[in-house]
Amino acid sequence: MTRLREALSGLAEEAPLVSLADAAIAGHRRRRRATMAATTVATVAALVASAAVATVVWPRRAYPAAPQSTDTVADLPDGKVGAVQYGYKTPCDVSADQQVINCRVQEWRVVTRAGTTYRVRQALVTTRKGDRVPIAISRDGRMLAYYSREAQAHVVRDLVTGAVTTSPFKVKEEQIQIGSQLVVSDDGRYVGFDPRVGSKRDTGLLIDVRTGKTVPIPDKFEVISIKGGVAELVRYAKTDMWLMPVTGGGKRVRFDGAFIGFSEIAPDGRTLVAYDHKDYRNKRQLLTVLDAKTGRIVRKVPIRGLPKDGGFHDASIWQGPSEVLILSEGKKAGTYAVDVETGKARHVADCDSGRKDTLILPGADGK
Repeated sequence: MTRLREALSGLAEEAPLVSLADAAIAGHRRRRRATMAATTVATVAALVASAAVATVVWPRRAYPAAPQSTDTVADLPDGKVGAVQYGYKTPCDVSADQQVINCRVQEWRVVTRAGTTYRVRQALVTTRKGDRVPIAISRDGRMLAYYSREAQAHVVRDLVTGAVTTSPFKVKEEQIQIGSQLVVSDDGRYVGFDPRVGSKRDTGLLIDVRTGKTVPIPDKFEVISIKGGVAELVRYAKTDMWLMPVTGGGKRVRFDGAFIGFSEIAPDGRTLVAYDHKDYRNKRQLLTVLDAKTGRIVRKVPIRGLPKDGGFHDASIWQGPSEVLILSEGKKAGTYAVDVETGKARHVADCDSGRKDTLILPGADGK
């Protein structure tokens, strides 16, 4: 999920629809700290994404100064642990007056479908320069991808079988920058890695973690998903989509308008959903159904049944022929399946908001 952060930045750079201030969507997919504000458009919602489907960053809030030493969460063990329902990064410790006092305690964690939480100590959280390093979870919650400082490469773990694959393609830690993205394919064979989404100089790669072979991701395109041997790529602002085989090739489709927060391709193989940038900026709870082959708008669907106190975030994986998963946050965070014919939202699961800084959903782009 998201796709939104760099999307809005791209809108401002290439075809400004609004000022940078107007583009700020408060509390949505906060990807960067206040120190990064000068180089980003806004705090916005990724779970995308990309991919892989919705990675969502939580707004800054008053976290209690809870000492980490009392935390009894176990390390992710070797072997089989079962599929996970989401992952998250813990926040920095803060003082009673909300001043950051310790960010070294930050770590990635995953929560299994059985409800067990594990620390993923193998996954790098931030680079030595302080840039965030993402993780990614496959659509079925089975594959976990992360960057290992020890291996200087990406690692994919099959949490159901316990198999571990370390990519032979080396990535230097300093290559990972602000706005880095990671997406993992359903079978765990490919990861989409972008050192800095939207950068013309540091373009992304589709990496075969078994062979180490790479295919470049076209300039300014972002990976939404990798499945069935095809990577779904989106370029914002214009807006273009590219269904690129993992071996390269394919062609672009230009959408009629500016859209953000893309889902993967629907089960019909023809459509997908996204948010019209203007609708989203004006907080209209509307999904736009798009024709993935022609780029035309099929229809707009008002969303019904989300919590009144909650915002809404990237569309992501499909729950069936007509329902797409989105995330809503407010006093409680939860996932909802929205019927793209009727707009009715059906509650799927809650995601405990607790002491979390970043929430990663299966199938979402890890940013």
